[in-house]
Amino acid sequence: MDLRSRLHDGKPFLFSWMGIPGVQLAGQLARAGLDAVAMDLQHGLIGMDQANAMAAAIVAAGKPVITRVLWNDPGLVGQALDFGSSVVIAPMVNSVEQARALVKAAKYPPLGQRSWGGYAMVQASGKSAADYLKEANRDTFVFAMVETQEALDLVEQIAAVPELDGLFVGPSDLSIALSQGAELNRLSAANLMAMKKIHEVAKKNGLVSGAFAGTGEIIKQYAAMGYTFMAAVTDNDVLKLGVAAVQAGAK
Repeated sequence: MDLRSRLHDGKPFLFSWMGIPGVQLAGQLARAGLDAVAMDLQHGLIGMDQANAMAAAIVAAGKPVITRVLWNDPGLVGQALDFGSSVVIAPMVNSVEQARALVKAAKYPPLGQRSWGGYAMVQASGKSAADYLKEANRDTFVFAMVETQEALDLVEQIAAVPELDGLFVGPSDLSIALSQGAELNRLSAANLMAMKKIHEVAKKNGLVSGAFAGTGEIIKQYAAMGYTFMAAVTDNDVLKLGVAAVQAGAK
């Protein structure tokens, strides 16, 4: 799959969102039918050593690996790419300087200063080292999260940072920020208005607009605004929904 073409084809790109560590679970979710698997190293329970093995299982199942790193730190961004991530999502990108630093960490010269190493990335790509280097800047992606008032205020400037690939809305944190801590509501009127603006800015700059959705109903609402790159369901919710379906069927 040409991931760049796929992410820009205008069709929903839906992925599962993992916070529970487990190689077998990662492989099963990769085979469950969605377009990719994301590992949450910020709020999930997945450590870097576990993520490395889980990424290999996801790649073996033929799906791209998406990693939300713990923080927008060059070492963490590079490490996620080195273990085979195709997409890195960086939290709390609140300034143009932070967005530039993200790109710098994720792209090889002349676009950035990503350091060479971590041969799992080459194995995951199925290419020679030379071909991986030649194509990595095109074939790996960095998304800056927009989840604060500061980021929203600067979203046009952030989106204009060269070589940034997408904006990813953290709607829970954004709703907390916009309500001054009064509510967590991914579908609040203020959130939806802000998200409409974020998508329009992303589209204007040729970026992919993404967001954490989490349910089918929210996916529909975000897709109606133009969002395509969406976290569809968490591993925890998959387990709960599966148990609930069995219980309902047994009655």
